[in-house]
Amino acid sequence: MTPDLPPPAPPLRHRFPWVVALVAFLALAVACVIRTDPPLPDKLTLQLKFPRGLAGQLEPLISAGVFAHADFLFVNYVDETAARLIYNYWGNPSLSSEIFRFVPGTTHSLKVEMPAFTALRGASKVATRPLRLEFDGRVILDQAVPYNERKGAQIFFGENPVGGTGAGTFFRGEISLAERGILRGRPAALLGWPFRLTGWVSSRPGEVALLAFWSIALGFIVRSGSAWLTPWRPRTRRESVFAAQSAAPHRWFLGTAFVCALAFSWVVTGGTFRFISTEVFGSFYDYQAESFLHGHLDVPSAALSAEAFVYAGKVYGYFGPTPALLRLPLTALDLAFGQLSRTFLLAYYLASLGAVYALLILASRLIRGRLTWPARTDVVLLVASAGLGTTLFFLGSRAYIYHEAILCGVAFALWSTWCSFRWLAQPASRWWLGALVCGTLAVHSRPPVGLFALTLLGCVAATHLWQARAAGLRTWLRPICIGLLSIFGVLSFNALSYLKFQSLDGAPLKYHVQYTPERLTHIEGKNFHPSNFSYNFDSYVWQPNFIFLPRFPFFYMTGRNPNDYPESKNDLAEPNLALPYAMPAVVFLAIVGGLYGLVFARQLRLPIILLGLSALPMSAALFMAIAISQRYTADFCPVLLAGAAFGLASAHLLPRRLHRIAFTVAIVFTVCSIFITMALTLHYQNELVWGVPPDVTARYHSLRQTIDAFFGFNYHDR
Repeated sequence: MTPDLPPPAPPLRHRFPWVVALVAFLALAVACVIRTDPPLPDKLTLQLKFPRGLAGQLEPLISAGVFAHADFLFVNYVDETAARLIYNYWGNPSLSSEIFRFVPGTTHSLKVEMPAFTALRGASKVATRPLRLEFDGRVILDQAVPYNERKGAQIFFGENPVGGTGAGTFFRGEISLAERGILRGRPAALLGWPFRLTGWVSSRPGEVALLAFWSIALGFIVRSGSAWLTPWRPRTRRESVFAAQSAAPHRWFLGTAFVCALAFSWVVTGGTFRFISTEVFGSFYDYQAESFLHGHLDVPSAALSAEAFVYAGKVYGYFGPTPALLRLPLTALDLAFGQLSRTFLLAYYLASLGAVYALLILASRLIRGRLTWPARTDVVLLVASAGLGTTLFFLGSRAYIYHEAILCGVAFALWSTWCSFRWLAQPASRWWLGALVCGTLAVHSRPPVGLFALTLLGCVAATHLWQARAAGLRTWLRPICIGLLSIFGVLSFNALSYLKFQSLDGAPLKYHVQYTPERLTHIEGKNFHPSNFSYNFDSYVWQPNFIFLPRFPFFYMTGRNPNDYPESKNDLAEPNLALPYAMPAVVFLAIVGGLYGLVFARQLRLPIILLGLSALPMSAALFMAIAISQRYTADFCPVLLAGAAFGLASAHLLPRRLHRIAFTVAIVFTVCSIFITMALTLHYQNELVWGVPPDVTARYHSLRQTIDAFFGFNYHDR
């Protein structure tokens, strides 16, 4: 009889990703602990040896922060054996303690509770914290004081490398900790391995979770990559998959995208091509990422200023967290804090162009029913129209938070759209997962485009459910669950709002610092009103709100006057241009080409119908919103660009002569779109929006004078 044997160990390939994940996590954790300067204990007992005092002299005991944003505790000598301690919050009156006596060269005890010990950047901040000083058992100062936040390494004992107080640069005496040695400069005696490790885990739980996620993802990527590379033979794959197909137009896409990116880079940097630069109102996402690493949602007031929502004494933003999540690796490494808006805008812009190209490839394959590539001319036309002739380019006029939130949302919504249509074509695949993740990230960057993306995913799920209606319950379960997940993705925006404001309203205006009772009364405290529909619809869809002037850039948007719609309850009405006039190329391709594809392209009929249905909830929200602006027209870009890809692909069903005519019209509209978008962008950047550097405006005025002089225009004389 064969004895019972223990069950066999799982194959190495099953354990391999977890081994890689563990090794990666330990290595990254060690690196993080080494570079971490955790908060100090909130109370320290210092042993002080004072030198002989010099009446009136100031010497630093503790300094924390950077120039113009620092806190100090220094000693002010009254005579040879008497002194007082002084607390200074940069730029404010100093606070003095009671006078105390000391014996020079003798050890005295000073118990200090000071905000700077724990006020790391990204930690939850309140207006004041206790400052308590106890000298040799006698309390000499006990008061709540304001304070500055600091980076972990920006605290010094017995020295003042920060400057600005007139308190000298060093303490002539000696500061020490019981059994830990002398403190001088950075508190190395407090920052041993155990303290760093526990401080890292407790003060940056978000970073610990992020490292765990990266490590697990790396393990599975390595396993998948090794399995994918083993049998890979490029020649076999090309012959088996792409044999007898047209050549891939990747070079044409890359060339067109490069030209678009060059123009976008020139605009977003004001002609300097400096991508690592501080922007006015461009650091919120860095502060938000820092808060995530510390395990909370509120941010310092400096992160938001006039856009702050104040609830329960804490400051929050209504901007979603997606761009902040993407900044987490850089924030964890403390790279270019508050200087990344331009770089991320360019990244979202390129990601959007890549999604447009992917949608065109998908549309071409759907309409032909086989693996193929779109025509090179189609690629150039659509990518140029999207990159230079839509609001995607206009968003480069200012690298501040409003534009970054929108462009990030558009990029994720476009990729979610592509994944949804891939799942529509392949019901057994897992493309729905990509659509759900990208759609949820879009919701948490720009809710309207996220609503569109997740509505499309829900519509595709409903389509699969309808197509499987004759099958059993087990077949129904998958699309039902995916449809519910798409709804949960939308509601996650409200859930996050509840965590911040104890309200499901994504932007409860009653907590906004700018909204006075009179302003709230005008809009009845709501973000949406059906009475705004006429005004918003006309502004976005119908009215030609533009004029031509004999002055560069010649084309100007005017917007609609809200007073012409007395029933509306608009709170913000910035100049804007309706979609058919702002981006005529993609509107023509989406509407005219889409309608043609709907009638004559059987393979595209269902995707086009789902696209139109999915745009309805987003459009209704925008048409009823209390704010309208040219930048908000970008919310329509995902549906228009997807429709344009389908329209351009379906145009190949036309007879050759008609196709040439339609393509020529599309080229003309593309040229018009580029001219209009350039004009709107330059005028907005240099005449309408705030915070543009003076040198950028000066270059624009010089360019205007040169061009006007070339054409002989003198608008000021008219």
